[in-house]
Amino acid sequence: MYANKSNSGRRYAKLAWPVGFLVILAIGIAAATWTDRPSHNTAEAAPPADLRTLEAIQAGLNWMAAEVKPTVVFIEVEQKARDHDAITEGREFDVPERFRDFFGPGFPFPGPDRPQSPPRGPELGQGSGVVIDPEGYILTNNHVVGSADKVKVHFSDGEAHQAEVVGTDVLSDLAVIKIEADRKLKAAKLGNAEVSRVGSWVMAIGYPFGAAHSRTSGTVGGLFDTAQRFEPTVTVGVISAKDRQLRSNIPGRPYRDLIQTDAPINPGSSGGPLVNIRAEVIGINQAIFTTPISGNIGVGFAVPINENTKSVIEALKGGEPVVRGQLGVHVDALTPALKSVYDAEHGVFVEEVVPDTPASRGGLQAEDVILRYRGESMLSVDQFVNAVLRTKPGTTVGLTVLRDGEALDLEVTIEALSLETAESKPKRAKGGKLGLTIETLPAARASEMGVAGGVLVRSVDPGGQGARAGIEPGDVIFKVNRQPITDVASYESVVGQLKRGDAVVIRAWRSDRAFTAQIERLEE
Repeated sequence: MYANKSNSGRRYAKLAWPVGFLVILAIGIAAATWTDRPSHNTAEAAPPADLRTLEAIQAGLNWMAAEVKPTVVFIEVEQKARDHDAITEGREFDVPERFRDFFGPGFPFPGPDRPQSPPRGPELGQGSGVVIDPEGYILTNNHVVGSADKVKVHFSDGEAHQAEVVGTDVLSDLAVIKIEADRKLKAAKLGNAEVSRVGSWVMAIGYPFGAAHSRTSGTVGGLFDTAQRFEPTVTVGVISAKDRQLRSNIPGRPYRDLIQTDAPINPGSSGGPLVNIRAEVIGINQAIFTTPISGNIGVGFAVPINENTKSVIEALKGGEPVVRGQLGVHVDALTPALKSVYDAEHGVFVEEVVPDTPASRGGLQAEDVILRYRGESMLSVDQFVNAVLRTKPGTTVGLTVLRDGEALDLEVTIEALSLETAESKPKRAKGGKLGLTIETLPAARASEMGVAGGVLVRSVDPGGQGARAGIEPGDVIFKVNRQPITDVASYESVVGQLKRGDAVVIRAWRSDRAFTAQIERLEE
């Protein structure tokens, strides 16, 4: 028995050494690992390979700024004092409340919610621009210099020149001014926004808050000290989206194909360049998205530089008018409701055909769906409008339209667009339910309007789908889902057959103009 205990003890003693050694080794490794852990209050150093990558990115941004900053100028503009009504009527900008086209003469633009007292001295404004030709041609926004009496350009080294406005284009919001310098200027290279992609790095350069203006004293003073006043600043971001659209101050003629970026753009930067990683100008900064409380929230827009705008710029440099094509139709997007009612898979919907235009002479009709233009399928309103604008006036083009379920081929000869004849787009609204009190249109009124008949809307239920679709008292409804409406009986017959979930398209007259109201899914 004792012998067995002695043998057992010796076996335990032999096992204790290796076990103890392993325990001590484990404790040592754990202690070393713990001491090597980074402190929560200390940043962990980046591995050398990652650091080199970051340094390369930083060097690239430094190079972009160094290449383009010398070409960016600060622009001061002056206008003669005018009466309050002239300023309000000529300058009110037709944009949603949260959008503010910025920073040309008279910023902020007056409007019904922003009364403005008559100026007592010259009206002063400011913006940015970029040199695009060593001979002194500078590209900026039309809204910066388009109505200026005097323009002065400042370079970052203090050099200043009076400038001449040689060309402006309202539709693209681009303008070219020229200075007479005693040297060849460094010019920025124009790129092509069409090849850029969403998510690509961009840099915005300009003079944010470069010179605050005072209408009362007529003086200009910067927010920064003299040494910094004409130093352009840079911000970096990405292309957030492309092909954005904003309403302009020309009814029915929105700005199209805009670049959206999160590179911060601020007052004074309007007209400055948006630059890609090759230090090429791919946009001219134009507008920002704001809220009444926070101001700029980091959503900006730029006019793209592409083959189309390059042709506009060349025309402006030569002091020539920008020639665009015109068809003579008001069109709208093919919504699900229109697709359902008009049996179309793609195209653009013709709201109205303007009399005595290529469209009317070529046989286009309201409610046509334009499927193809010059053999190209039309998938959006922007695509169609741009195709027409880029067509040389005098060119005869082919269109394919869908009418009453049949495809028709038409030919029209495009005319030159005249802004004086540009008409506003008819009003239309989306969604909603019927809730209309109607009566048969009096025969005398129908004769005056030149229609066979219809129903006159006497009242509208504010909570009904008709109201939410945009129908108002005084409107005259003459079609519902392509079915003629001539009196109360025909209206009740057609509407009575509608079922929950149906798409509804209403054609109506308002102020001697036809328009379309839509309900994508009938609620009741």
